[in-house]
Amino acid sequence: MFPNTTKRLVEIIRRDLMLGPDIELTPDTVLFGGELDLDSLDALLLVQSIEKDFGIKIPTEAMGPEIFATMQTLSEFVQKHCDAGG
Repeated sequence: MFPNTTKRLVEIIRRDLMLGPDIELTPDTVLFGGELDLDSLDALLLVQSIEKDFGIKIPTEAMGPEIFATMQTLSEFVQKHCDAGG
């Protein structure tokens, strides 16, 4: 995992989805179909916030359900785009 990336993602997810502190977000937290049960609108909102917060552009064709499988897959995806310069 990428601690700084993951920490920022947790903050974005908590803010955008209005999650309280009692919801635990770990690397294994399932985003779609899990306790958070994200839908496509949630994912779109998160992508916009991630792009703004991290200063990257995520191409639509790069997005897929596997990216939002868990906190870890999302963190790895964002870090890869940051390392590639957006």
